[in-house]
Amino acid sequence: MRKLIKNKCVSFYLLKPETYLFGKHHFIRNKIKAAGFKIIGKQKIQLTFSDLMALYPNLMARITMSLRVPFLMDLDMYFVEGDNVVPRLNALKYDIRQELSGAKLGGFLHTPDSPTELQQHLSILLKNQS
Repeated sequence: MRKLIKNKCVSFYLLKPETYLFGKHHFIRNKIKAAGFKIIGKQKIQLTFSDLMALYPNLMARITMSLRVPFLMDLDMYFVEGDNVVPRLNALKYDIRQELSGAKLGGFLHTPDSPTELQQHLSILLKNQS
């Protein structure tokens, strides 16, 4: 998967625990495909407390995520390909959240906000992967 992430047209989305709790993983997948993205891979990611702190530098986000995510929990990470993938997938994330919960912030899925954040998050999430 590391070779794929060097492609400028590849990003990822990470499904949060409530996605499965409320049975919304198929809804999210369908929205992403309908937006013209191609899902090119899936990987189980195991988050630790330190991973969570590194992923979310904002104090409130850290507190919120630490209450929702049991540490060392396996989460699904999907790799996505498409034109201008980072900004488009990020905008789609907010639309999906709005549709599912009525709020654009937090919940259901995570995507990087920028190409810089993409690289930072990949290095955190894939650090123990081969």
